[in-house]
Amino acid sequence: MDIKLNVIYNRSKKEVTIMDFTNFASKVVVKITTNNNSTGTGFFFMFKFSDTEFVPTIITNKHVLEECSSFKIVISKNDFISDGKVDLKEYEINDLESRIINHPNLNIDLCAIIITDLIEHFDNNKLNPEITFLRDEDIPNVDSLKSLRYVEEIIMVGYPNGISDTYNNLPLFRNGITATHPVVPFDGEPHFIVDMTIVPGSSGSPVFLYNPSGYSSKEGDLIISERMMFLGINKAVFVADNLGEIKEIQEPTKLVSHSQIGINLGIIISSLEINVIKDEIRKSI
Repeated sequence: MDIKLNVIYNRSKKEVTIMDFTNFASKVVVKITTNNNSTGTGFFFMFKFSDTEFVPTIITNKHVLEECSSFKIVISKNDFISDGKVDLKEYEINDLESRIINHPNLNIDLCAIIITDLIEHFDNNKLNPEITFLRDEDIPNVDSLKSLRYVEEIIMVGYPNGISDTYNNLPLFRNGITATHPVVPFDGEPHFIVDMTIVPGSSGSPVFLYNPSGYSSKEGDLIISERMMFLGINKAVFVADNLGEIKEIQEPTKLVSHSQIGINLGIIISSLEINVIKDEIRKSI
């Protein structure tokens, strides 16, 4: 099926429900298994163009889908916490050439896959799958990023080494800290560095600032309130080879052995770059 970008999903009739943030984050990510048997992480993102015009997508790294023509995802039809057992359904996303919107900068490893037909399938069949969407308003503005300290607590959610709870279709969470400031372009690129164990399969994982029990402001004030912010998308990791030389590599999504040693420093694309992808989609509407 040829996917047309002017087929826009109308989500205005959908109800918005409030849930725990980590519960939300567990439903926003999806495991990508490509037709060349590699895996990575994607996350659902809903672009808004008017009060009634939306484009649903899965966002991931360009390299996750390199040299593949299709991929599979598994969707939960219901919630384990509510029902005690999860009913799963596998979907194949094909015709990628007509779906993919790449970030126009070749150095920014980010793309979006249009899934309008999949969401319409859910609606037409009265399905209510356990998925949630990040939205335009979840992308912080520059002033919000400037208000952060150099070192902030973060979490990443995804499928490291392709590992997940396949029985319940749930991802894994990892935590760490920012190693550089999220608003400062690392080496002149819209990236920042995190101190976190990152392994193959984490490519495309969203990274969130998350303070469940309060935090200290840049001015030193103690704020007793939960805080979360969508900071970026994991794209690569720094490793040391057997001679001790530090290199940047994209995490391979196939489970193969490597002589490099991870040094727990990941490279994260700023979430602000999603706005550039939105501009690319707008050009095609």
